[in-house]
Amino acid sequence: MDIYPGDYIDVTSKLQVGCVRKVPHKGCSNSACLRIENSIEGFKFYCFKCREYRFDSVLNSPAERARRTAAFKAYREARAKNSHELPPDFSQTLPEAGLAWLGKAGWTSCIIRHYDIGYSEDLCRVILPVYYRGVYSGYIARSVEEWLEPKYLESTDQGVMWESRPHTDESSCVVCEDILSAGRCGEIVKAYALLGTSLDTSQLNTLRKYERIYLWLDPDKGGRQGVIDAVNRLRIFSEVIIITSDKDPKYLTNSEIQEKFYG
Repeated sequence: MDIYPGDYIDVTSKLQVGCVRKVPHKGCSNSACLRIENSIEGFKFYCFKCREYRFDSVLNSPAERARRTAAFKAYREARAKNSHELPPDFSQTLPEAGLAWLGKAGWTSCIIRHYDIGYSEDLCRVILPVYYRGVYSGYIARSVEEWLEPKYLESTDQGVMWESRPHTDESSCVVCEDILSAGRCGEIVKAYALLGTSLDTSQLNTLRKYERIYLWLDPDKGGRQGVIDAVNRLRIFSEVIIITSDKDPKYLTNSEIQEKFYG
């Protein structure tokens, strides 16, 4: 069965360089048997059912090919060198899907602007800059397209946490699982987001300066006993309070979040 690239523009227009997606082959099968790869040279189509192959470079002008090559190379080299610079095409103009994802988590335009949230067309992801101890330490890139994998790309220094803005009450802090939850909690108390599944000595030393430490992990994730054990070591220096909830902090209202801290 012939493959017509024009039938898949809704897919290829959103597929970033280096990524692959499987979709139904129109006219052949309703199953996801058609593999579409967005390579630097162009789009490669292959159907596992009828064995049809098609290479389409029509969308790749010399300028577009050069842009794709540079973007893909820059990201890979940055990861290899641990430079963690923001993507070259980073923009604070967010697409509707990105705004919807942030809005679902209760992030207002004010919070978005404060934390310099942006978007990369080349990576096809929302960019969440990471600042730790007041220093830029890399970024987390999150796909807002359900079909785009991996969902997250991380390019950060080792051993960092995402840190919220300075707070008037520096005697307490909360440690959350993800940036969106920490950002919401950061409107009420100083907040940190884990960028891994454990806390190292440096991170523990950052937290031990607080008189009271709240630990608020996502309710639907396991395998965080190591984090709990590490934070419990801080009980020697600080009061540690573990918060539980049916929903992630980011899905609660401001009053519900505040009630968790102050009753």
